Order: sequence, then C-alpha cells, then structure tokens
Amino acid sequence: MTILKQINRERQEFESESIQIVPGYFFNQKETIDKVYRYYNSQFLDGDIDVEGNKKYFYNIVRNPCKVTTKAIDFDTKNINVQTAAGGDPLRTWFFERDLKFWMKDKNFGAVLNRIFEELPKLGSVVLKVIKGTPHFVDLRNFIVEQSADSLSQANYIVERHLYSPVEFKKVAKDLKWDNADTVLEEHRKTGEPYIAVFERYGEIEDDSGNFEYKRVMVADVGVDEKDMYGDTINYPGIDLEEEVVETHPYWEFHMEKMPGRWLGQGIIEVLFDAQVRMNEIANLQAKGSYWAASRIFQTLDEGVNKNLRSDVRDGDVLNVESEITQVNLVERNLAFFNQETVKWTGNRDELTFSYDVIQGERLPAGTPLGSARLAAAMAGSHFDQIQENVALAVKEFLYKVIIPEFEKKNSGEHILRLVGEDLDKLNNLLVAQKTSDRLIGFIAKKRKFPTKENWDLIKTVVSEKIKRGQEKLVKIPMSFYDNLKYKIDIIITGEQRDSAVYSQTLFAILQAMTADPTVLTDPTKRKVFFRIAESGGVNLMDILPDEDNSVQKLAESIPQQRGGGGVSRPQAVGLPQMARTEQKV
Repeated sequence: MTILKQINRERQEFESESIQIVPGYFFNQKETIDKVYRYYNSQFLDGDIDVEGNKKYFYNIVRNPCKVTTKAIDFDTKNINVQTAAGGDPLRTWFFERDLKFWMKDKNFGAVLNRIFEELPKLGSVVLKVIKGTPHFVDLRNFIVEQSADSLSQANYIVERHLYSPVEFKKVAKDLKWDNADTVLEEHRKTGEPYIAVFERYGEIEDDSGNFEYKRVMVADVGVDEKDMYGDTINYPGIDLEEEVVETHPYWEFHMEKMPGRWLGQGIIEVLFDAQVRMNEIANLQAKGSYWAASRIFQTLDEGVNKNLRSDVRDGDVLNVESEITQVNLVERNLAFFNQETVKWTGNRDELTFSYDVIQGERLPAGTPLGSARLAAAMAGSHFDQIQENVALAVKEFLYKVIIPEFEKKNSGEHILRLVGEDLDKLNNLLVAQKTSDRLIGFIAKKRKFPTKENWDLIKTVVSEKIKRGQEKLVKIPMSFYDNLKYKIDIIITGEQRDSAVYSQTLFAILQAMTADPTVLTDPTKRKVFFRIAESGGVNLMDILPDEDNSVQKLAESIPQQRGGGGVSRPQAVGLPQMARTEQKV
C-alpha cells in the first residue's frame, strides 16, 4: 500500500465512520467540528430556507457563553512566575524571570495564550505545532487524528492537510529543499484545482524488511487517475516529498473538558447543541405567527363582495351588503407559551455553561439578596477555576519543554537586559545592599572600628545616590549565566477573577495589622501566618513590602561604636551580572 493510499484510507475512516462511546452513543469528530463552526456563525445545517420557502432565523445562544468562558479562564504572561527550587540561586532566578518575560513579550507569547483561551470554549480542544521553537496554531478542520485516541501521543496516526497555491508551494519547496517540486506543479496543472494538497503524516510505517518505524512523511496529492490499455482505472499514487524517522510528533494539545473514548474535547457549543436547535424552533414558530398577526383578513356571508377589499374598495365607498363585514381575529394566543419555553431553554443554557447573569456582569433581578449573588458568583467562579487550573497545567508543561528550552538556547550567549520601573528598583536595592556591605567591611578593616551613625548614614546616602542615578539600567548578562539553573515554574492565577472590593479590604486590613503590631513582619511565626492571610485575600506581600535590610546593616546599627578590637574578616559578596552603560531619559 502506498503512503497516499494509506492516508486516504485514514481520511475515509475519520470523515465517514463514527466511533461508539457507549452502546447507542456514536461520535464523529469531523461532523462535530463542522456543526460547531456553523452554529457559532449562525448557520443552519440544511440552509436558511424552510420547506415552505420562508426565511429561517438563527437565534444564536452559543456565542455569549463562549465569550464568558474565555474571560473567566484567561490568564496572561504576567501570571507566569519563576520560583527557585531547592538548591537554586534566587538571584540568578530573578534575572532569569525578567529576561524570560522580556523574551516572551518580544515573541508575542501573550497573543498565543489569548488565542488558546478564545478557541478552547468553541471547539473544546486547541492544537499547537512547534516549528523551530515557534508555536503555530493548527486548523482542526484540516487535522485528522484517530478519533478514539486518548491523546496525540497514543494515536496510531496524525495527518495534517496543507493547502498551498502554486506560488506558495514554490516558496515552501525551496525552504524545505524538495527536489521534485517541478513534478508536483506539472501534475497539479492537470487537475485544474486552485490549491495543491500536501499531507503531513506522523505514525508507524512498515519498511521493506517488515519493521515498523515512527516516521514523518510528506506527500503531495496531485495528478489525475488514468486508464490503462484495458480501460481499468489506475489510481495516482501521489508524489512523496519527504520522509524521515522521528521520535515523536511536534504537536501540543490543550483540552477544556475531556471525555473518555474520544480525542476531541467537549466545548461550550457542543454542550448547547440541543438547546440551540430548540431555541431556533421557538424563534421561527413565533416569527411565523407574527406574519399572521400582521395580516388583515375580513369575513362576510355576502357572496357579492369582492375578494380583496384593499385593491377593490376606494376611500369613501359605501358597501351595500346583505351581511356585515367583520375582521378575522388573528391575535397571537401563544405568547405566554413562547415566553415560557424561551425562559426554560435559556435557563438550561445557563445551567450547562455556568453563564449566569452575575458572571456576565448583568444586573440581578430586583430583590435578589446580596449574599445569594455572592454565593452564585463564588460557585460559578470555582467551576471556571477548575478549568483554568487544568489548562494552566498543560501550559506549564509547554513552557517547560518548549518555551524555556528555546529561550535558553537563544540567550545562552552574552546579551543585554534592560531594566526599568519596579525591576530597576529591585536591582538598585540589591546593588545598594552589596555596595554598602563592601563599604562597611572596608571601613572596619581600615579604621579598626564600627562607623558612627552619622558616618553610616553618609555611606548609605553616597552609595544610594550613585547607584540609583538614571531611569533605566542596561545589565550585561554573561555567557552561560543560566546554565544548570535549577528552577520551577509556578503559574499564579490571579487578577482576572479578583474581587476588587475584597482586594481593597484585604489591603486595608494589612495596613491596620502592620500599624497595630509591627512584629508581624519580623517574628517568623507571625510572618508566616500574616503571609497566608494576605494570600487568601489575593494580595502578594512581596509586591508591596520593601526589601529587608541587609544583615550587615542591622549589625552596624545595633553594635555600639568601639575604639579597638579584633579584626573582622571580609565576607564573600554576592555576585551580580556586570552593569553596562547607564542611560538617563529626561
């Protein structure tokens, strides 16, 4: 069997055959994806004209829950924090985190996260393809995978279809060094098709010796089936472009809600398939009723009256009839039923997707207790928090295995890190602590005594003014500075779901506690408890507390001045990256 025949057989299985999840419940991934795209864009599966020739109206109830879910589970690069693992260097990790965030901003990784959260509620799954360290989104309409696989790593085959125009194919063939590109173009012209279909397949392939190897294969589906001398059809085998043995595929998957027995995750739109169908029925039945309600029909027992009073009677005419002419009552009598059905199915939508009014930011019905509103918001928030946590774990693995290795490879050499704002303040405080420690040790070694308070304040002022000059600093990161760095990634999911009122109250409570008992920041036990209380209110004290005083400074301020005494050994200073030229902006 040729590669193209095998791919076509897998395509046929993917597109036409359904898998059985449980007895009586069958699933087809392609049909589900097509239906999702149609419903999200307010398109009927069988057209927008009914059997009577009337226009059908699509009452879309799936778009808003998708947007609500996207907002509820979204997080950004600012929520990705690097923390030092046991045995690591906190200072080196601090520089690594700043450097990584600048790099992610330069690579526009925040846009990648935003798109993941935009597409997840729609389809239930998102696939990224990593090419030379850069993630690219895969169109699931052109993505063929074994439907019953639990994950891509367990799938027997993965096929991605690429559609290239002839001009684009030439560029791709040149970049990938395909030698038979001219043959592909020549055979493509015979088909009359606008695009060249190239299939990229990952899976095991049997070689001539009967051994199976996991390979990446590229084949062009071009050419026209021909007839042999006996009139039998000769299927065109396609043109092999590339074939290589690989360890694994380059795809990364993210799922919103996984269901056993199928690869595709379950999204918001699929959950609302039945509710969407019923809401369309209600909307169109009510629309047809409005046509009758807007009509003016009259009745009479007199056979001499013309059929259409509007065209046959002029203004001022007097009708002489044997029986009065009365209007037929066409008032819609099912409005209460339609309203009841609409409320019922809208409530079913909210229950299935947790898109209640309080989550959407709408005003609650009059008389709703505040406690009930907060409870509903908390319960719905916990549902989205669980989804967010699952996605965050997948993003964390993607960072570990793709983003950070690519960053380390690109930044292994000597480079410049620009620091401004809070990052610059942090660096300046580190430098001030180091320089004042050096000055203190030098003073003690030279004078054989501790400095007076006036001398110590002068040292700190001189060092601080010298270091904190300028609004930015360019730090030269030496080569291999991040080698063998032990770190761990922790995605802090805050900000998007933070209650502003609770956050403000927590900050005020922290200020009161520090004013009433300053030892909450110095006593080890109180400090741990204090940090836990702040974290429960969504406040990270490390973002608002000043840096702790250097231990050498505490020693200088606590020990009285002495005129003599033994020598003091010089401690080993903390090593910092070399500081490049400092620029100041006016």
